[in-house]
Amino acid sequence: MVAQQMDVEVEVGLEVPTNNDTEKEEEQPDADAKGSTIDEAIVGDVLCLCKPTMAGPSDVGSRLWTWMKANKTQVLSGITVALAQVPEAVSFSFVAGVSPSVGLQSAWILGLSTSWFGGRPGMVAGATGAIASVLPSLVADHGVGYMFYAIMLAGLIQMLFSFLRLASVVRIIPHPVMVGFCNGLGVVIGVAQFNIFKEPAEEGDHGGGHRRALSEIGAAFDPFTNDRDWVSVEMGLDDFPYCCDFIGLQAFPENPDAIPSSLAGIIVSTILEHAFVRPIGYNSYTVEDLASVAGELPTPVWFDDEYEDLMPPLDGDTFSVILPTAITAAAIGLLESLLTLEIIDELTNTKGSGNMEAFGQGLGQFLSGVFGGMGGCTTIGQSLMNIHNGGYTRLSSTAAGLFMLCILLAAYPLINLIPVASLAGVMFVVTFYTIEWSSFKVVVGTMLPRTYRDKYNLQTKVNRSDVLIMLIVVAMTLVYDLAIGVACGVVVSCFVYAWNAGTRLTLDRAVSLDGETVVYTVNGPVFFGSIKPLMDLFPDISKDPKKVIILFENAEIYDWSGMVALKKIHEKFDNAGAESVKFEKLSVASHTMIKKGDDLWEELNVFEHTKIEEDPSVPNHLHVENQNL
Repeated sequence: MVAQQMDVEVEVGLEVPTNNDTEKEEEQPDADAKGSTIDEAIVGDVLCLCKPTMAGPSDVGSRLWTWMKANKTQVLSGITVALAQVPEAVSFSFVAGVSPSVGLQSAWILGLSTSWFGGRPGMVAGATGAIASVLPSLVADHGVGYMFYAIMLAGLIQMLFSFLRLASVVRIIPHPVMVGFCNGLGVVIGVAQFNIFKEPAEEGDHGGGHRRALSEIGAAFDPFTNDRDWVSVEMGLDDFPYCCDFIGLQAFPENPDAIPSSLAGIIVSTILEHAFVRPIGYNSYTVEDLASVAGELPTPVWFDDEYEDLMPPLDGDTFSVILPTAITAAAIGLLESLLTLEIIDELTNTKGSGNMEAFGQGLGQFLSGVFGGMGGCTTIGQSLMNIHNGGYTRLSSTAAGLFMLCILLAAYPLINLIPVASLAGVMFVVTFYTIEWSSFKVVVGTMLPRTYRDKYNLQTKVNRSDVLIMLIVVAMTLVYDLAIGVACGVVVSCFVYAWNAGTRLTLDRAVSLDGETVVYTVNGPVFFGSIKPLMDLFPDISKDPKKVIILFENAEIYDWSGMVALKKIHEKFDNAGAESVKFEKLSVASHTMIKKGDDLWEELNVFEHTKIEEDPSVPNHLHVENQNL
């Protein structure tokens, strides 16, 4: 997704933090040294309030006011994100088969953990559908206690992933897969919002009369396929407040002196619902109609009166039951979190730490299980919402987690009044910014013949295989889920690359003037995908001179298959009666690889590039032929 699609709005004169945001920021001069000017360094910096440079109580108030003005956008963006998380956390709790308080507890625990210990400022975590869809079978068959242990184990797996520094595996995800991920995700988020036109699910209903399974076919279209009834026509017409979000977006453009537009839309919608719509006898569903969001400070599940009798013993049987669910939850959580990190890195032109993000997610996952949560991962929609609203620091995601906790403990009476449709409107806006609309021009430009591209000046063609990969990811995301969509895209990309790279081999043939020596020069990668094409390039070697030299000056051997190919070539010439077969000018890496397996290639004469001297009788008087694939 290109940054032009969703500009990150920040305070005037401020810059988005760089990669060093995960480390301690450089010391900046105090605001006092600049008089009344707002110090740019205090955006997102809470510790600046503790600096021992204040002259008295008045200075404390002055610095606090300056800090609040500088960080208003960060705090308000966090509040907006927390409000948008409430209905999703409640819905995902129903999917998992647990009470709404379990999903809400997960939201603030994961939110704070990711904000404080994660590797990407501005990213938001909480209960998600990807993790919730893994849990129903475990909860129904074994009980909620097993779910808590599975979430704890998933957190430990994610932290191990971080300690082993495996986050770099995300680099094998090509751009077409990323684009397909964004487009598929945008459709999934948008379609999910049509649940506002369905009757609320009752606790234990699991979203529509059936237990949703992991990778359930067509799960993305659940609002249109579940067993819940559509609301009445009157109720459907009453669900108009989400339009106010768009009005809010226009009336409150991204401006550091205004409140975030998403929050403005929610406020306007709530006022309209209770001041105008309900007094005339109509109404739409509010957060309270899904479930009351009231809660309390959590205690470890072993000491919680509600769960202590439900916790199974920690033994091998329990471990064998929870392990498959834990591995699946950990893998899906890491995949979605690391992909979201890549997207936000591109949007903000900064660099986060994948390994730190994995640690923050794992710690939050573990603590979520300990304190009676259902786990989760990065909430992609809310993360993009936060960035769009200007919440690019850790303060914004911290504010989201803390406000979610405040909602559970004290603010729930007010939150219960918010129309769910207004929150859906916010997510429709997120959908708009998530989908990479320019990719549609790429698809059209790639599929059209050249004459039509020239006629309409549509110069957006890429390889058709890349477009096919993007469409596969979108389709698999909609049919199954995001994780399977991305996995399929990566597998197909690897296959396409291996096939294309295997067809880029060339072979040059040269014969010395005296006719006693033939020299072949191999150009291109030698690996499992190019072995057969390489063998097919050699002509009728029975008519070749008896002395053979094969140069790998412009080639590289990458794997066992490539090494075996050298042995097959040697045997091929040997069987044809060649007196000597030499492999020369191998790169240092290729030569080292073969030398480590000397016992397997005893008959091969292999020489490293730096040890080869040119044969003066060969290069100056050659009859050259070129063999191409």
